[in-house]
Amino acid sequence: MKRRLLPFALAALLVCGLAQIKADDDASNTMSSTPSPITTSASQHFPEVTCTTSDTLACADTLQMADDARLQLTPLLQLGPHWRFPVHIHVMTPDDPLLAKVNREAAAVFADDSGMHIEAVLPATDPDARAFIQRQFVTALLWEKFFANTKTFDAHTPLNVVPIWLVAGLSEWLNEDPEHNRESIVRKAVDTQRAPTLAEIAGWTHINKDRLMGLYQRSFSYYLVNSLVPPGPKRDDFQQWLTALSGPNPRSAQQLFPTEMAWQRELIEATDRSRAIVFTWDETQVELTKLDVIPLPATKGSNQHSCTLDTVTTVPYDAKLAAILQEKLLDLTSLELRAHPSWHPILESYRSGLSTLINLKNPTEAQNLLQEAHILRGAEVANHQKLVDYVNWFEVTRDYPGATTHFSSYFTTAQEMEQVQADPNHPNPIRVDLTNVESKL
Repeated sequence: MKRRLLPFALAALLVCGLAQIKADDDASNTMSSTPSPITTSASQHFPEVTCTTSDTLACADTLQMADDARLQLTPLLQLGPHWRFPVHIHVMTPDDPLLAKVNREAAAVFADDSGMHIEAVLPATDPDARAFIQRQFVTALLWEKFFANTKTFDAHTPLNVVPIWLVAGLSEWLNEDPEHNRESIVRKAVDTQRAPTLAEIAGWTHINKDRLMGLYQRSFSYYLVNSLVPPGPKRDDFQQWLTALSGPNPRSAQQLFPTEMAWQRELIEATDRSRAIVFTWDETQVELTKLDVIPLPATKGSNQHSCTLDTVTTVPYDAKLAAILQEKLLDLTSLELRAHPSWHPILESYRSGLSTLINLKNPTEAQNLLQEAHILRGAEVANHQKLVDYVNWFEVTRDYPGATTHFSSYFTTAQEMEQVQADPNHPNPIRVDLTNVESKL
């Protein structure tokens, strides 16, 4: 049967075409001149899902991801026992000859008279590999609902009937968010009144290739899906909508959406729910700053009433100080349980330092550990500020019409600013004026 290539909304087609890539993929497995470690394996439970790679661990993870996705989504989507639309994932390792032609994510849909299947390729070093692969599986599973009664497929099959917010939202719904990235992005957008409207989300046609913008889209898609599928009447409505998609009178998904006011309220409430459980990065910093000050017991001849975690080893050690430090150690332990993951190594170093001082009474070793915590803390704050700077830069340049990338323009500007700060003779009128003023002070 003649196979046709359909436009695929989730990823851009490669210049050389996925059809040629697939041919090269097959050839890479059959080359006789040089033995290749690249093999293709199928899922034990769903042989329609296959993975080609020389990385056995990546292959096992990919196939397990497919099994997990179907297991988790079957009750929600009311899927049958069989995987209908095949998915082939090619994970390219450095020894893969295909990597010379393709060095990024790409996916396409192939169709014949009786079905469709997804071909996807990505490098093993792709930082968003899990999200990309998972979207392919979720797409194939959603097709089982959207095309439940479709028996033949061709170039005119309307793949865009599957909304990208649903694909991205369900993909994120399958995963935990231990570092609260989704929550942080949504909370910042809500606080700055830049959260997308429901109409904007419904209009998304692809996931942006920029990592931050892509995470931005996936985060809001997750919160939209999550608001539609809680157990109870809302989930019943969602499932009825899915069932009706393949019937004579399909409904628009927007009939399930909340009002715009309710959506904004949902975002605020959703991001507030986890605050009682885990702190954000900024909240952790605030809490550690509070714990940084150590009140000292009153002593004769001393006017010092407090010290900090960094200077506590300079204070004479006695039983009263030991009791205060023991309480401080408990406070740090409690904070670490709720802290943002980036702060865990820092809090652990502070706890180790205090524990060494209390239990071993070894101020030298304790000071070394506390100094290590101080260095880690400074590095974490500096790195976080760089991330904040880039996010802010991205916000003001994402509509920039030039050909430069966000990263290149960001670092070019940063380098120019460093030159201005380092070179008093730099031809910058503001800098010249400031230098003249400084010379007179």
